[in-house]
Amino acid sequence: MRPIARSSSTSASHPYLSGNAIVCGDNIDVLRELPDECVDLIYLDPPFNSNQFYVAAFGDKGLVAQQLKDVWRWTVETQNSFNRLSHGKLLDSLRGIRLQAGEKSQMAAYCVYMGRRLLEMHRVLKPTGSIYLHCDPHANAYLRILMDTIFGLPNFRNEIVWCYRGGGVPSSAFARKHDTIFYYCKKKRAVHHRQYIPYSDASTKLVESRGGVSIDGIPRDLKRGASMPDWWVDINSLQTWSPQRVGYPTQKPLALLERIIEASSNPGDIVLDPFCGCGTAADAAASLGRKYLGIDISAIAVRVMEQRLVSRGKATTPTVYGLDWEEEEWEKFERQALRSRDDAEDGVPGWAWAEDRVAGMLNAVPNQRKVGDGGIDARYFGVMDVDRNEPLVIPIQVKMHRKASSVGRPDMDRLLGVQTAMQRRGEYAPMSVMISLYPPSESLRVFAAEQGRVTITTNEEGAVDYPVMQVLSVREILEYGELPKLPPVDPRSLVGDTQTRM
Repeated sequence: MRPIARSSSTSASHPYLSGNAIVCGDNIDVLRELPDECVDLIYLDPPFNSNQFYVAAFGDKGLVAQQLKDVWRWTVETQNSFNRLSHGKLLDSLRGIRLQAGEKSQMAAYCVYMGRRLLEMHRVLKPTGSIYLHCDPHANAYLRILMDTIFGLPNFRNEIVWCYRGGGVPSSAFARKHDTIFYYCKKKRAVHHRQYIPYSDASTKLVESRGGVSIDGIPRDLKRGASMPDWWVDINSLQTWSPQRVGYPTQKPLALLERIIEASSNPGDIVLDPFCGCGTAADAAASLGRKYLGIDISAIAVRVMEQRLVSRGKATTPTVYGLDWEEEEWEKFERQALRSRDDAEDGVPGWAWAEDRVAGMLNAVPNQRKVGDGGIDARYFGVMDVDRNEPLVIPIQVKMHRKASSVGRPDMDRLLGVQTAMQRRGEYAPMSVMISLYPPSESLRVFAAEQGRVTITTNEEGAVDYPVMQVLSVREILEYGELPKLPPVDPRSLVGDTQTRM
């Protein structure tokens, strides 16, 4: 196996490590550029394998949006990455995870993704360094296996439970109000500064009444406080009204990162956040006199981080690398589709622009009536069904919601109603298609499949079975090349660039 090329730079000479830096790119590629044992502390708040798509709306009015993917698939690329792994213990752990979670399951794909990156983090961490991995119940059991495998069970320090308050109480379970933070060191001699928390009022009164001595006879320093336990209840999650908010849905409070950085680094040390999102770890590191290196694959997130850190003052200003990458087609579509009417070019809101763009992708004719269109955003005109001697008209709905969960069963029911109404008007509409911005839920895919299939016979293809209803996302179309299965298009509906029905 060909070895991975490593940077020959020392930590002092590498540009990413000479001061405060943010790098736009895939963190595994950036990590591989770094020399061995060059950072003092790593904090990572990676995707949690929540099987969700989130939308970050940055700016005062949320005018700049970015979709955050936390959905995983076992792809050919995943299989190739798994096959290329040479770390024997990690391979054994991943084989066990695949056996338990499923050979090609989402969890297995997620663990391959994380395992490869944690290997690089172990390599770049100094012998005196520590790593804090922030996660939640979606995958923390599997991440603990990966951390034990790569950093070693003897180097496990704490499973920190961060408890918080807020809304969202399920009807059939206890409210989930905590995250897990796994704390490991590289070697036994890792930097650690004991942290303290104020005594409770009851404990304070008891110690004061005993002349500064607790009930066990040990003197207590009331001014300093008690030693910090591994369950943290004094820092709440960020609420929607918090002035710290920058629009990032998974943003963590500054106080949480300040506690971690103070505990496991010294002034002047380098703090690495390989999933830096909106830059809270970098912000905390700079405010505490540390240098930071943040990595994020999103150009929008990097720009927001840069603005956030520049606003703090000259000492925190980063050097930004990698922003000369060209925006991918999907990213361009998403950014435009989520524009509001006030932020739109030529006054055309994002959803209206997206309807026309989706129609063009599918060789359909967009509905020029944007209001009172009966739920039809475009029509696909197919060739003649020779068995029925009727031309095909397939209604298409386009849903450009900021959240994938906003597209639900009622939308599918309305689309079926539109399809039925068209049939009653004498249009042959045996099929329908819904296109959402983000991948629909599995339940919607199942519902669409339950509508059955219809056989359409054309001179071009003969008799072919097609789904009565299909649901697909723009992301799947642009990133994975997936398209709805449709009969041949009537060439008369495609006239130049206008795609007007003749």
